[in-house]
Amino acid sequence: MLFQILYLTVLFVVTVKSIVLAGKKGLSSQNYFAVFLLVSLGLELYGHYKIYIREFDFAYLFNYYSIFMIIFFYIYYSRIFSRQLRIVSLVLVITILTYILLFVKFYGGNYANELGILVCFYFIINALVWFYNRIKNFDAVKITDDPHFWISSGLLFWSIFFIFRSIPMYFFKDNDPAFLQVLKNIQYGVNILMYTMFYIALNKFRKSV
Repeated sequence: MLFQILYLTVLFVVTVKSIVLAGKKGLSSQNYFAVFLLVSLGLELYGHYKIYIREFDFAYLFNYYSIFMIIFFYIYYSRIFSRQLRIVSLVLVITILTYILLFVKFYGGNYANELGILVCFYFIINALVWFYNRIKNFDAVKITDDPHFWISSGLLFWSIFFIFRSIPMYFFKDNDPAFLQVLKNIQYGVNILMYTMFYIALNKFRKSV
């Protein structure tokens, strides 16, 4: 419970900071990141409220949230990638979305674990491409002063752990539920660290505009 409260608090603080920055500098100043944070916060609050009243009929919403994340971060990286990379990214996202429409039951009542894997796969590719492109096109600005460094690092870190947790999830559920609960608590810690990186990115956005 403590991890949940801490996670929601961090997410709330980061979202408020993003909204304040958008109010001062405009949504484009942070590459529309406030939109992603608002949707994330709204869904998390709704989900935790449903758990509190012991109603568990909201898991399907995370399927649509996963699709939203793929589309949002396609737009996000398209604004910073070169024209050639944007074409490659478009082909990739169309391929993923087509696969989801044809083979993933995202419209069902349960969360499609396969969808989470696809999101992580997409995040990892985008983050690694960004790192490669940033290092290849070296400039005088320190990489840690680039807000996209913190966004990409957060997504990469979160995706790697999510894959590690989700692939054997059903095995642990049947054979070692106690360890699965440990992984769940660690996931909250990973989420907190990711949103902390996003907070740093927002500070970099603020200084760069």
